[in-house]
Amino acid sequence: MRREVAKYCNDNLHLLNLKQWTIKVSEDLPPDDAWADVEVSENLWIATIRLSNDFFKETPESQRRILSHELMHVHDAGLERFVNSLEGILGSQTFELLEKAWDTETERVAEALSHVVCNLLPLPDFTLTKALKKK
Repeated sequence: MRREVAKYCNDNLHLLNLKQWTIKVSEDLPPDDAWADVEVSENLWIATIRLSNDFFKETPESQRRILSHELMHVHDAGLERFVNSLEGILGSQTFELLEKAWDTETERVAEALSHVVCNLLPLPDFTLTKALKKK
């Protein structure tokens, strides 16, 4: 089913102004209790999404919104790399404050935008039956 998620994301990147990107879906699980997270390559136009097993228990509407959230993070990845490069300049205490604020606010932005952007995407169908038919 993870291949189906990757196909869904890649088929719809043009709707999110991410058409130069390739989205991969890892077999690895995200940390903590997250439904998903994304890791964006520093050098390539590739982002890798990790999905929890609980992601597949969500409704199609929720899955679409979760993926939209993670894809919004692809847009801010360059700024995140810039922020992370500031630790040596700012010192660890100041950087810790900046990093915490950055993490909180980018999550809020990705979450807010995901509720709007998800409506641009078709509803996904990540059912086990569909995945088995494709094998």
